[in-house]
Amino acid sequence: MLHGNSNGGLIVTLILSLALVFGFPDNPYQHEKLYWLGAMCVIFLLRFMDMLLWKRTQNDKNYDVSYPLYRFLATRYATAIGFSAYFVIFFYTMEIIEFSYTMTIMSAMAGGGASIFSANRGLAYSFAAILLTPASIMGLLAPFGYQNILGMLGILFVIIIFFSARSSYKFTTESILIKNQHADLLSQMALKNQEIVEINSNLEEKVKSRTEEILKLSNIDPLTGLYNRNAFSNHLKELILSCESQNKPLAVLFVDLDGFKAINDTYNHSIGDFVLQETAQRLCSQAKGHSLSRWGGDEFLIALEGTNVDKAYEFGKQLITLLSKPIKLEHNQLSIGATIGIAMYPEHSSDSTQLIALADTAMYVKKQTTKSEVCVFSQHMQENLLRHIELKEGLTKAIERNELHMAFQPVINSSTGNVSFCEALLRWTLNGKSVSPVEFIPAAEQHGMIHPIGSWVLHKACELAANWHFDSSVALSVNVSVAQIMRGELKATVKSALQESGFPAQQLHLEITESIFAEDINFVLEQIQALQSLGVKISVDDFGTGFSSLALLQSLSADIVKIDKSFIQSIEQGGKPIIQAMQYMANELGYHVVAEGVETHEQARVLSEMGISCLQGFYFSKPMKTKELADWHKCFIGEE
Repeated sequence: MLHGNSNGGLIVTLILSLALVFGFPDNPYQHEKLYWLGAMCVIFLLRFMDMLLWKRTQNDKNYDVSYPLYRFLATRYATAIGFSAYFVIFFYTMEIIEFSYTMTIMSAMAGGGASIFSANRGLAYSFAAILLTPASIMGLLAPFGYQNILGMLGILFVIIIFFSARSSYKFTTESILIKNQHADLLSQMALKNQEIVEINSNLEEKVKSRTEEILKLSNIDPLTGLYNRNAFSNHLKELILSCESQNKPLAVLFVDLDGFKAINDTYNHSIGDFVLQETAQRLCSQAKGHSLSRWGGDEFLIALEGTNVDKAYEFGKQLITLLSKPIKLEHNQLSIGATIGIAMYPEHSSDSTQLIALADTAMYVKKQTTKSEVCVFSQHMQENLLRHIELKEGLTKAIERNELHMAFQPVINSSTGNVSFCEALLRWTLNGKSVSPVEFIPAAEQHGMIHPIGSWVLHKACELAANWHFDSSVALSVNVSVAQIMRGELKATVKSALQESGFPAQQLHLEITESIFAEDINFVLEQIQALQSLGVKISVDDFGTGFSSLALLQSLSADIVKIDKSFIQSIEQGGKPIIQAMQYMANELGYHVVAEGVETHEQARVLSEMGISCLQGFYFSKPMKTKELADWHKCFIGEE
């Protein structure tokens, strides 16, 4: 196995050696590198001769393994020491790129060694340490920050590779054992053939016993020893019948682990399996006498016969406390939690499948708001879930079915009384009923449908605005979501919408919510600057709700800020000084200010006297389709 796994590595190692020597010809010790390469070539020659000797004289033959094994190990250790020596010898001659390049090569070799040397524990465990430890220690002690960082990463990588190598070695040895056990089994079967004939009279009984054993194994999850999905479903049906005959309640608990995915991603799957096994043991200790199942992945089910809702809730709380205790793993401690949903028989359902689904619903709803808590199913949850599913399915075909349309709300210049720009607002009619954007926009963002819908909105709004009755002085404002910006494709979408519609870029405003500042601010600023390079203006919506700062607003270099309507509505209850402060801050940064949610003449008057540039709200107009907007504008001009 050692030869079969690593012979191809000879060519790779040679190539990497050549890359180290000739990849950076400007190194002042280039001549000395050639001596190192020569020494490595001697090692490569010995490895090649060892490989030929193995293939021609020893492969698939019985022989004393000691000498060939020592020969193999010696050449691999020599290779590791040679590469480690390269780093030590030339460490102080390397620039940052060469240093990083060399560390990367050695890390790759160390990672590969954990797998290809898995047939020998000592080599698998030590190969990475020999390669990286000297280099990492020198990096930690070096004067430059990047060397310290790479040195620390090298040490961490050696530790990770050690655990990975241990798992690979365990897997390899177990595979060899199983292979030989199968071979022994086949041999024994041949020898026992005659014996089978002699005991044919007892065959029926043995087949029956074996069938019962297989049936038992088919009902058990092999990792945790709990009921599997099929067995628990069948058993739950029997429990419901029993509770029905005895007039007793029954609680079904759906347990979903919190943080398990992070453990699986950080460590290997063997660690994840250990966590699941430990969780199963804790569940068994807490739920003695009750039915348990591993439903799938990191999900478990418990059926509590004769338990009312209060006792089930308290049981769930205790279970979360138990599952949240750290799991000891040699030198580490792993922490997980659990979110639990509860459904009750007969209160919520008499059907076993439905009870499980309702408990799952309660768990899912709770996990969306607060993890590591218990939640009992309610009819309101079911209604919300069905509504969420309805919205999700409807949104996938909303564009295709022409259910979406645009409405426009005019924004009035407080000085001239003219329309400054119109904000485009998306409207959706589902099954003949209007759906609020407050309801369907979050659903579209959650399920990734905001991207095709957002693209449709930009194209449609620009198309309609290019042909509306306003003159060229009236601009168009379109809202874009955080998800659209963070995807990094918004510039191309805006550019396409402008080109196809012919709408001028300088008349397009893109509204972003202030919550965008909670994301990766450097990436956000980069995307916004890319949009501004097209000539469009940027407007900050919901200004004052808590995420932005003066420094971020200054870096953003936006054009407009829209004061959130909550401040306008409280203008008579102390909101005026806050509006004045935000106006002053925006003006100092060179932004135009728009007040949203203006609903009364008094609010409009006060805001105009304060010098707010533009006003928007139901006092002037509700959102309208383009035809209604044209009719409104004629009346609005007539009133003036």
